Amino acid sequence: MPEARARGYLRSGLCPGRVAPLIKTVVAVAGQHVEIGAEVTIDGRALPSSALAEHDGKGRPLRPFPSGVVPDGHVFLHSSFVGSYDSRYFGPLPASGVLGLAQEVLTYAP
Repeated sequence: MPEARARGYLRSGLCPGRVAPLIKTVVAVAGQHVEIGAEVTIDGRALPSSALAEHDGKGRPLRPFPSGVVPDGHVFLHSSFVGSYDSRYFGPLPASGVLGLAQEVLTYAP
């Protein structure tokens, strides 16, 4: 996450490292195999909306995290938002960092 902080992807907040919480979906847990290529597969199943970006919004290169098995006590996070910076790039995070369940309150599609 230091790279995300340095690039300005994270806002200041009360979480460890003085960053704001992220709202992401847990898509893989300990023991699951995550393959990162043109898209992400988890245990051989394609993850929808997981195509990788080569560059961020400012044209800086993005490097995908190496494929592998999610370690014990960790989770792999994802968002279907095209510009999301998630575990595809920073890898699995400790499950102890999950604060809770975010629930949809209102959805608006123009």
